Amino acid sequence: MEVLDIKTSLRTTLTQKQELVRDYQTFAEQINNADVSKMYRHFAEAEALHATQIKDQLAKLS
Repeated sequence: MEVLDIKTSLRTTLTQKQELVRDYQTFAEQINNADVSKMYRHFAEAEALHATQIKDQLAKLS
């Protein structure tokens, strides 16, 4: 079994989280439904928090 490099996995996940933030913010702006828009804004905030946590872990490993 191959061991996944921690920094590589964190960087990959960080990129995915940043893309989700961007996508969710775009959806929130473009959807003409207040409830759905609010849901996407919440998702974007959650993913941004995840991204910050990943950045913190990367900083600890540097």
